[in-house]
Amino acid sequence: MFERLERAYVALFREYPALINLAVIAGAGQTAFALLNVYALPIYLFDDLHLSGKLVGTTASTFLVFETLFKFPMGRLSDRYGRRVFVTLGPLLISLNPIFVISLPQRLWMLIYPLRAADGAGGGALWPPLFAMIGDVIRTERRAAAMAFVNIVYAGGSGLGIALGVLSTDVMHNHHAPFFVATVLLLVAAAMGWFGLPRLAPARQESLDQAMPHLAMIPPLSDAAQQRMRADGLVLRSNPIIRAIGWVKAYRVLIQAMLISFLMVMAGMTLGTFIVKYVAGLGYTRAELAILAVVTSVPAVALGLPLGHLTDRWGRPRAVRVSLAITAILMWVVPAASHHVVALAAVGAVLLASNILGIPAWLALVSDLAPASHRGGVMGIVAAAEGVGAGFGPILGGFLWDINHAYIFYGAAGLLTLCAVFAALVLRTGRSERL
Repeated sequence: MFERLERAYVALFREYPALINLAVIAGAGQTAFALLNVYALPIYLFDDLHLSGKLVGTTASTFLVFETLFKFPMGRLSDRYGRRVFVTLGPLLISLNPIFVISLPQRLWMLIYPLRAADGAGGGALWPPLFAMIGDVIRTERRAAAMAFVNIVYAGGSGLGIALGVLSTDVMHNHHAPFFVATVLLLVAAAMGWFGLPRLAPARQESLDQAMPHLAMIPPLSDAAQQRMRADGLVLRSNPIIRAIGWVKAYRVLIQAMLISFLMVMAGMTLGTFIVKYVAGLGYTRAELAILAVVTSVPAVALGLPLGHLTDRWGRPRAVRVSLAITAILMWVVPAASHHVVALAAVGAVLLASNILGIPAWLALVSDLAPASHRGGVMGIVAAAEGVGAGFGPILGGFLWDINHAYIFYGAAGLLTLCAVFAALVLRTGRSERL
């Protein structure tokens, strides 16, 4: 029994000690972003500045759009110059922004937009290099388990950010206190990035076609087809329509990955900015909220690493398909379950466990699309698609929120259902674990 527990929970860290430092950075960074994006900033904008749901959604979208714009270039530059410097500079350069936000005079509140844009750039510099480094240091047959651990910490950071927001506000008797806590967390992430990560040499550079032949090579035309094209005077390079079709065919796997990521993240961000206000409006007591948090999170966190090992054995495409199907189904029933704390806790626990199964499998699948010389760039491309979805999510959520608060869940459920159907059609299980 103890040997099984050791294999499930300890062996991975003994083999890859750098994984702990990577998890600390992910946890500190996500706790800071969740504290700001999900708790402190929405409450500040709603209660202090009295903005509408649509305007609150646009401030969140500003962060997410700029995060998107920076994800691919930062990921690609990390392929060339190393991951560590970007993981460090991302949180370091934006660490004082939370304090700047609450220091703005009320008449200049619109300056929050450029500050949110800078925050997005910092997030774009942090996440693709961080997850690419996991792919660099963890071999592929253990990668889903490693991603599962980091994802547990990441998801825990989301919950911890909200808890720290509530706790710091109560202890300091000041609703600005969470902004200072976010600054400290960003500095912790930057310090761990500089002092705690291995100094890996950049991988040998090669062209994308050479690095990713299973993605980049267009199947060669037959001799007869080439002769017809020459006879018709049709030159591939001079015809933009044919060039576009050829590009889509060549990179169809990457495009599929981008679409799945887009839908997944847009669904999540349709809820993210408004979830705290929604739960606060349910009228639960503080004790009921504490029980809800424990019942929802503890079983899923305890099962996180075993689920990651199961994914490595079971197959990542299958884990992603099952996770998306469960999540889509349960999201439709959240509004009905939210009237009863026990029902909501049960639904929330299964939702979190489903995500802990599926998201690491998806990240591991994406990290396998390219070797180290292009891993940061490819993960940056997919992360950019996530960012586009994240940018649209709060806008959709704000629109639905102003109509009926419960509609944010139906919007997310519709997006997840579409994503689950698409994933069922395009993800296939095979020894190569390719899409």
